[in-house]
Amino acid sequence: MMIWLRTCALGTAGGWLAHRAGFPSDWLLGAMLIVALAAMAGLDVRLPKFLLAPIQACLGVAVGLRLEFDFPAPSSLLFSVTGLLLCLATQIPLGQYMLRRLGWSSQEAVMGASPGALSIMAALATQLDNPIRVILSQTVRVIALVALVSVIMLLEWVPTLNTPASQELSLTTTVLLVLVTWVVGRGAAWLRVPASYILAGVAISAAYAAWAGVSAVPVDGLIPVSMILLGALVGSRLKPLPAKEMGQLLLVGLLISLSSSVIALGWAVVVAWWLDLPVFQVWLAYAPGAVEAMIYLALVTGLEPSWVIFHHVLRILLLGLCAGWLMRRAGAGESITNEQGKA
Repeated sequence: MMIWLRTCALGTAGGWLAHRAGFPSDWLLGAMLIVALAAMAGLDVRLPKFLLAPIQACLGVAVGLRLEFDFPAPSSLLFSVTGLLLCLATQIPLGQYMLRRLGWSSQEAVMGASPGALSIMAALATQLDNPIRVILSQTVRVIALVALVSVIMLLEWVPTLNTPASQELSLTTTVLLVLVTWVVGRGAAWLRVPASYILAGVAISAAYAAWAGVSAVPVDGLIPVSMILLGALVGSRLKPLPAKEMGQLLLVGLLISLSSSVIALGWAVVVAWWLDLPVFQVWLAYAPGAVEAMIYLALVTGLEPSWVIFHHVLRILLLGLCAGWLMRRAGAGESITNEQGKA
């Protein structure tokens, strides 16, 4: 309990400092960086994994209250999804090739090259003798992407959201929405629905907003608290290692993040030009980051979060369906190679 309280205190301090300094994505970025630095310095920081479900539920509720069904025509949406598939088909093989050249095993390369779906890859990585490479690579990618987007917003290269006049929900109503979302999301998770808590939150809060007939926002403080906890959860995944090994893994994570982000930007430019959409909006939908972080970034910009959540959930579904098969295939190929080497 003391370790959890310490981690929350560090995350809160980092988020508050970033908020006072005027950084975009302040609560998320500040909490994540402070806790990550503490972890790399050898301080024992961690939070229980079960917090991720209520965090996702809160984020889903916030998105659902703003949900708008102003997607392009079906043909345009199909073009965008095709762009996402081509983006994945480019990112994954390149990432695997780079990691294999750096000495990673086939299974490590499969999971380390996955553009996002950190929780799924981290769960699969527990089957390895040493999952630290995969977890650290994926975590560094999330941190790097959030930091990059924060810099872009700080330089005012993208619009920030001018929040329209909205009715603030009471604490009771907000808590009830989150609780219902958690229950429904838990049932959907049992059915193995990807991003179940986020999807449940979006559906339930959107239905509530439609029934109430007014524009609404969650009770003040819900998003900052959720982002502090999310940032602390991500940052605490970094564990102390020998300086040389830690430096190498950080560089690898940054390298994969950079290559995947550049590829995503290339496809985003094509799709945005064709559909006459903001490039940054499409890039957020294609970016190889955690769905919670990317949706939050869409929430705090002048862009449409429903567009971003659709593409990220689709990507998580595809990666979740393919990751296990790719990992088994890579393991089988590695076994054959080892047997041939012994022969």
